[in-house]
Amino acid sequence: MDTNKSPFSSELEPCGIRVDESGDWFYNGNRIFRTQILEELYARLDQLPTGQFILSDFSGPCLLDVADTPFVVSRVDLQRGKSGSETILIRLKNISQPEALDPDTLAAGKSNVLYCRVAQGRFWARFSRPAYYQLAELVHEDDTGQGFYIGLNGNRHYIAVIE
Repeated sequence: MDTNKSPFSSELEPCGIRVDESGDWFYNGNRIFRTQILEELYARLDQLPTGQFILSDFSGPCLLDVADTPFVVSRVDLQRGKSGSETILIRLKNISQPEALDPDTLAAGKSNVLYCRVAQGRFWARFSRPAYYQLAELVHEDDTGQGFYIGLNGNRHYIAVIE
């Protein structure tokens, strides 16, 4: 690969790695399942302005084949602090550390697939079906017809709709 290419070049070589809709990673058709390897891949992940995902490796960036998004929310937990504050923690498939959900980034896409921003807002994550149902327990419908929201710490966080 030509290491002088811009990381935003459309001429980037494919990595040979595919991420399916459920967040499973494959290299040459074989599933990657070791946590250490997956976390290293996530650490090298970036996204181009075109929406394409790239991985940085030792010979430069390469294109990742992603069905939807490499991040999948696998679990949702409501945490209540001693002071009564509420935080929603999400677990991402293949990543060991949970992160706090930014409820203002929730958005429903085609077929009501739910997404949120993760990694300090850098990427979209798709909710798995179990995580979707866990979060649905916290969702309320606005009686004025403005949509659906999550009530957290006395605030309403509306779920956006992506067209």
